[in-house]
Amino acid sequence: MILTLHTETVIDSAHKLEGYKGICSQPHGHSWLVELWFRGSNQYLDEVGILVDFGIVKELKEVLDHKFLNDVVDVNPTAENLSVWVYDWLHNRINDENQKLKQRVEIKVRLYETVVGKKTYCECGDFK
Repeated sequence: MILTLHTETVIDSAHKLEGYKGICSQPHGHSWLVELWFRGSNQYLDEVGILVDFGIVKELKEVLDHKFLNDVVDVNPTAENLSVWVYDWLHNRINDENQKLKQRVEIKVRLYETVVGKKTYCECGDFK
């Protein structure tokens, strides 16, 4: 049986867009809404019955929350680049934590640049 897990968190952080010709080239902040989906077979549940420990979301928040993203991530922190960065970070952490899951849990990331007043988001991941 295929299981799909969903969770979300809000990350408050600042960034500036390098090379951008406009106001966003200056430091400014966002309340990023990060939605995450994890999908995998129940045959990959751990001994407790967990596919992906949601504690990983707390770890992600600790890395990014109340930080200047240009100093944290190794990409120009556009919404597009950040969504891919979050995907890669999660994928690597899951593989480090549990080799049994390697390449067996699909991840989908949806990143809203601002929680309130905007419906624009960037999405990436393994499934639709």
